[in-house]
Amino acid sequence: MTTSEDTNAKRDDTIVSDPEILGGMPVIKGTRVLVYDVAASVNAGIPRDRILAAYPTIKEHHLDLAVAYAEANPMRLQVHVRLPE
Repeated sequence: MTTSEDTNAKRDDTIVSDPEILGGMPVIKGTRVLVYDVAASVNAGIPRDRILAAYPTIKEHHLDLAVAYAEANPMRLQVHVRLPE
C-alpha cells in the first residue's frame, strides 16, 4: 500500500459522519471533535500542542488526517432561504 493509500485508509476509519452526531458533520471517530475545526486550527498556524490540549480526546496523527480530509472534502455552505408566504 502506498503512503497515499495508507492515509486514505486511516482517514476512512478515523473520520466518521453520523446524522446522530452533530447533525452528520464529520468528526474524529469516538469523539464530538469536528474535523473542519481541527483542520482550520492547523491551517491557521496554531501550535500542534495547543490544539491537542484544546481537544484532549484526539491524538497527533488526527491533526494530519483532519487537514487531508478537509482539503479533499471542502465544506460547503448550506443556505436556507425562507420565502415570504
